Amino acid sequence: MLDAIRGDLKIKTYVSYVLAFCISVISIVCIIIPQLNALYGLDGNIAVNYLIRLTIPFQHGFDDVSAIIHLIVNLILLWFLGTYSEKIIGSFRFLIISVLSCLLFVILQRLILSLGQGFSPIIMTYAGILLVVITQSKYIKTRSIFEDYYRTIVSIEIILWFVLPIIMTFITLYYDSNSNLLSSIFLGNIYHIMGGLFGLLCGLVIKSHINKKLAQYTRKKYITHSKLDELAFYISFVFPLYLIFVFFYHPA
Repeated sequence: MLDAIRGDLKIKTYVSYVLAFCISVISIVCIIIPQLNALYGLDGNIAVNYLIRLTIPFQHGFDDVSAIIHLIVNLILLWFLGTYSEKIIGSFRFLIISVLSCLLFVILQRLILSLGQGFSPIIMTYAGILLVVITQSKYIKTRSIFEDYYRTIVSIEIILWFVLPIIMTFITLYYDSNSNLLSSIFLGNIYHIMGGLFGLLCGLVIKSHINKKLAQYTRKKYITHSKLDELAFYISFVFPLYLIFVFFYHPA
């Protein structure tokens, strides 16, 4: 079942594509034109304008190399986790959860006043949702646990929840040599952990919806979504439009 859903091209994931487009364009353009770092992301400045602060999920890295690596990793994870979450829960719910996750990240980043940026906390939100998906798939009368995509998601989840925290601790130490180990563990992982827990909470809230869609595909070999899911693609253009607005408004 999970393999079939992954390969079903009739289930659209346009919101994921819009998000991928935004993070790619902003991150790459800021590498090509470094002056734009003053408008997108933090650019090493904790006390940025609130309009700029809303762009931090879309900007990656603190230098060109880290930006490219961070962007590529997030695009890969967005492909595996984001598009799959959207296929199952529908584009509208996916869009709402993505917006709320971005806001949670921005608000938490403002409260802590650290330099974290990038789409990773929202990726972790999708990981939290898929924890519920793979758990519920075992209760549907299929052999999902033996499918390739089930094993793929489980492998990614293990890396994100158990390996990534170690990596992020040392990355934080590398970029802030004055911080001690405990603060590096906290600052390197707080956004990812909160994003993942938020996704898990969202998944539990819409668990009945997830079960309904998994059962529907098991019985009928397709998933139907609502008119709101079709509309979500057009609503998602608020992301690129806002980023364009910031470019022309030039907040100080």
